[in-house]
Amino acid sequence: TTRSSQRLLSASRLDKMDEEKIHMLVQQWLKEKGYDNALGALQKESGIVSGDAEVGGQLLSVLYEHAEMKASLLESAPEDLLQGEKRAAEEELIKLPLEVPVPTEHGHVFSHIHAGNIIACQFNCTGGHFATGSSDTSVKILCVQQKKVLRTINTHGAPVLSVSFHPSKPHLLLSTAMDGTTALSHADKTPPEVLQTWKDHQKYVTRAVWARDGSAFATCSHDKSAVVYRLAEGGTEDEPKFEKKQMLQFTSIPEAMEFLDDSMTLVVSVRGDNYLHYIDIDTGDVNKANLNALGDDHVSFTVLDLSLSPNGKWLLASTDKSRLLLYTVGTTMQLRYYYGAVNDDLCQTRACWHPSGAYIYVTSQDHKVYCWHVASQKLVSRLVGHAAAVRDIAMSGDGKTLVSCAFDKTVRFWTIPE
Repeated sequence: TTRSSQRLLSASRLDKMDEEKIHMLVQQWLKEKGYDNALGALQKESGIVSGDAEVGGQLLSVLYEHAEMKASLLESAPEDLLQGEKRAAEEELIKLPLEVPVPTEHGHVFSHIHAGNIIACQFNCTGGHFATGSSDTSVKILCVQQKKVLRTINTHGAPVLSVSFHPSKPHLLLSTAMDGTTALSHADKTPPEVLQTWKDHQKYVTRAVWARDGSAFATCSHDKSAVVYRLAEGGTEDEPKFEKKQMLQFTSIPEAMEFLDDSMTLVVSVRGDNYLHYIDIDTGDVNKANLNALGDDHVSFTVLDLSLSPNGKWLLASTDKSRLLLYTVGTTMQLRYYYGAVNDDLCQTRACWHPSGAYIYVTSQDHKVYCWHVASQKLVSRLVGHAAAVRDIAMSGDGKTLVSCAFDKTVRFWTIPE
């Protein structure tokens, strides 16, 4: 009888704990989504008011893990040989600062700088200038301090889809467009000088990414290919020349690319593919890392954007399922999940890191920019201001300014609250 009473008491306590946990998860989700009226109604009717959770996105993490487990029932999960590496990665994450002043306050707005939607934006390495690319086929160079357009580059014959400044030469700018062209421009000259152009793709060129040391860059396209360009002879220190070295073919559209810190490894995600492709641009060797934590070949999402952490150890993968995943570079290890932003397979989501490595930002189809603390997964801010889908974001090197551009034809500055 005593043991039965103890079991009943234990079960009663567990039920109460479970109920409180469920309320905490639901209330956290409502708070993260901004459903304040629903949250207030639930708290009033239930009489339970949950405080701030230590870890963000917990409800969606539980649901996703359950769905992944169901999808993988017919697959045998490989033995986990990475526990030591995972512990080390967790220790690195725990060391990240808990509170860093980050841009969340709405600042200056650039309007009417382009006649069409603004698709791309990026700071140069000094943070003094930034570039925008638009559906009106032009690239604009703007001064951060003076808050005005300095120069215009008109070299593409179709909407500009990406802009990318050289990592150490603030005047060198790559731009790509829907007409299959890629251009390298000297952005500080008046007027700007287009140094080189390429037409190695047959369809939209969606991205251009630089190697960390600036010795190479790569482009990817809807023609299911990526092209790697390397430094060539005949250039100067200020105006280097590049030449096509290799074309990489894929079974579907390469959606995202990122160079690792060694400047030799290009990471590519492909639509409808559950692997990240780690490509040695010297040898052409390819290593694959499964995106699925259980090691199965079920394709449940596509990675639309890849962003390397400031310490070079983690890859942030933004997906078409309103979810971001944090991987250890070169592995299948999923360290964190981030929920709240709205992104599907029809969008072109973009993400970036704060230089501290402690915060990440991502664009969202609900016209907002979302910011999370990396280690805790906590959603710390929604940046509200745009009137249409946010298409790109960029962080200044000093971490004091975030810039965003959107289909409302505006560029918005976000600064650290005073």
